[in-house]
Amino acid sequence: MAFVAEIFAVGHFRQLVSEDVLLRGGFVADPWLIARAKLLGGCVLTEEKLKPNAAKIPNVCKHFGVDFCSVEALFERKGWRY
Repeated sequence: MAFVAEIFAVGHFRQLVSEDVLLRGGFVADPWLIARAKLLGGCVLTEEKLKPNAAKIPNVCKHFGVDFCSVEALFERKGWRY
């Protein structure tokens, strides 16, 4: 919970939760997944790409030093073939 608060302390990362989701009381997982990966020293799998000044998973991960990669990159890291 404390790390999720750190994520949202960065103003533009608050965009991880859209206003529509907030108004409807919907669910959002991205900040929690990033926080869990940070806590466990894990890797967040995402197909999102780094974009300058964006509130995307890779941007948040990079900002906080959390490992992230795509599914294809994970296969390469593990030496798996498909």
